Amino acid sequence: MIYENLEAIYKMYDSFLIDVYGVLYDGKKLYHGVLDILKKIKDSGRKIIILSNTTLISKICKIQYAEFGLIEGVHYDQFMSSGEVFKRMIPDIFTPSARYYQIFQRNLLIFEGSNLVEVEKIEDADFVYVGIVFANGQRYPVDKLRTKSGAEIRIDELLKVSVDEIDGFDDIATILKKCLENQKKLVISNPDIFAMDSIDGATRPTLCQGGIGEFYEQMGGEVLYFGKPYQPIYSFVEQYLTGSEETAMIGDTPWTDILGGNMAGHSTILTLTGVANCYLSEMSPELGIDHKIERLIEEVSAIMTHKSMRHFSKRPTQIIKSMA
Repeated sequence: MIYENLEAIYKMYDSFLIDVYGVLYDGKKLYHGVLDILKKIKDSGRKIIILSNTTLISKICKIQYAEFGLIEGVHYDQFMSSGEVFKRMIPDIFTPSARYYQIFQRNLLIFEGSNLVEVEKIEDADFVYVGIVFANGQRYPVDKLRTKSGAEIRIDELLKVSVDEIDGFDDIATILKKCLENQKKLVISNPDIFAMDSIDGATRPTLCQGGIGEFYEQMGGEVLYFGKPYQPIYSFVEQYLTGSEETAMIGDTPWTDILGGNMAGHSTILTLTGVANCYLSEMSPELGIDHKIERLIEEVSAIMTHKSMRHFSKRPTQIIKSMA
């Protein structure tokens, strides 16, 4: 059964872990009605934890989304980002004074206060940190890609194509080849392959760090991920849960939000906005909605899931059309 929105089922649960991009936020603004439903749920005594795959640390996320009216204490109780999880785990993962090199957009705050040392050459680094995927101040949209021979690349085919075959991705290929030549491990604190973001005023799917990780693994490189669906981020939010309550993870992506929630032992709610809608809208209009959703969960998810996670279930407990 597909419910219209969260209003119809929220009383079934005691607490919620909620994704941001594609669930609450479309890349430009909050979806209509999400502030009202979040406040209603919180006022009912239920707990809300925002769980986001972003490399921004949590305090920056709170400030950023407060500008859109999403307020801690009013609409949610805690905000946990994958960047925050990575920052907190640095002392447990790396030796003191380990050296790192950053590719794409540099992230200064995530390493602030650590003993790690940033170096200016890939060759001198112990690992390479992958920042938000920008080139010349622009994101990489993935909805209108072509191979260098001119063939169209559908989004669900993205990870079937090697990075050096994609038109316009030469700079990405060059960077990854250099990392591979120097046998560097990539560290990624946003496992999303792509996310919905604003480009020239339009909301489009754009390449994220998880996509870079997948390309690098195709090339034979090693990658260390932090964030959904990997379990450390769920372990960090357990301190805010009693353990006896019924918790639901809400997200728009079967292979991160739903997969991670299932692996953590929570109920899961797929919302047909954001990434899910991106795929559903690409499918033939002759297909019924049930058939489209089944294809998304079974066929598309099998392709888009990180390699080490493919044998786990991406099937949600519930499905809603949208949050509000």
